[in-house]
Amino acid sequence: MHPRPHSLLVPCLAAALLAAGAPAQIVAVSPADRDALEGSSFTHFPLGRASARMQTLHRDVPPGTLLSGHAYRRDAAGVRGVVDGFASELQVTLSMSPNLPTQASTTFANNVGGNAIVALPRTWLAFPPTNRPSLDPAPHFELVIPYQVPFLVPITGGTLCVDVEVFGNQSAAGANRNLSIYLDSHDLYADGRAEQPGFRTGSGCAAPGQTSACYASMTMWRRAAAIDLDVSIRNGVRDQGAGTSLPLLTIGLGVDGTPIPWRPDCAFWSSAEIWFLLPGAFDVQGAWDGTLAGLPLLPPGLRLWLQAGSFDVASGALAASDATTVVVPPPGPLPMPVSRVVNGTNVAAATGTVAYSVPVIGFL
Repeated sequence: MHPRPHSLLVPCLAAALLAAGAPAQIVAVSPADRDALEGSSFTHFPLGRASARMQTLHRDVPPGTLLSGHAYRRDAAGVRGVVDGFASELQVTLSMSPNLPTQASTTFANNVGGNAIVALPRTWLAFPPTNRPSLDPAPHFELVIPYQVPFLVPITGGTLCVDVEVFGNQSAAGANRNLSIYLDSHDLYADGRAEQPGFRTGSGCAAPGQTSACYASMTMWRRAAAIDLDVSIRNGVRDQGAGTSLPLLTIGLGVDGTPIPWRPDCAFWSSAEIWFLLPGAFDVQGAWDGTLAGLPLLPPGLRLWLQAGSFDVASGALAASDATTVVVPPPGPLPMPVSRVVNGTNVAAATGTVAYSVPVIGFL
């Protein structure tokens, strides 16, 4: 028999708040290239589910690593503000899987190795609220699952299977409800491309006669021979059909913040070593979507600061977006080193769905 959620929630939350000031000591991150890079997406698996089972298969955890727990970090790029704390009833089993991540089975039992240990017997854990960091990625893996029994990755290496079972949860919304937790996640691709989202910060300014500030969303794609940049701009200067409201993009190595002399409510956010006039014009709603394709390959780890805007060459009207910063990613790892198998509705299910959109996990 297991205690009811409310009997454990208060002491668990108290313990979580006390532990929040002590960041977990991470010994490995998987996918390994996400250690200092934001993932390309977010997920609510497994911690956001009321009943779920998720296995993650990792080929990139170093041999000989002693694991005393694992942790998730919150998404930084796509979600602003506080994500509330909650509690989950969990069990974690670790083993060395007979399958490579790219050979993951939809049947959970087939991914479990013969040396399986229950690293965390079924218990309630509380997780603290998280806030958006000032820069990507989140500096700490704040949502920690400590093991009661450590697990040693064999010196010969192999595929680590982390099997998480979720039996219930408790939050301000009530008991056993699916929650939006926004854990950092990353998409892996079989062709080796790498997707890197931009982190939006600062504030844009509104076009004349408009009340909503201009903003932009940007995503970098590293491909085999070039870099592409997807750009979406909203609340630009609305074009009246003459094609005179044009999209601009600046890319720089640093952040600025200097007011634009003739529009002091607008700022130059990028140091703007490079300027681009993007093709086409804004539509009547002040929106523009497109791709700046074929940029030269840049060194992985280089942080860039970007800003978009719109300028009407007929009227002189201007709107500038908020700042976007993006770190140039390395090529995507091949073969893909991580996969997941998930059943998000039934912890007792025998099967799940295989995917290569995986939570970014820090191992303790």
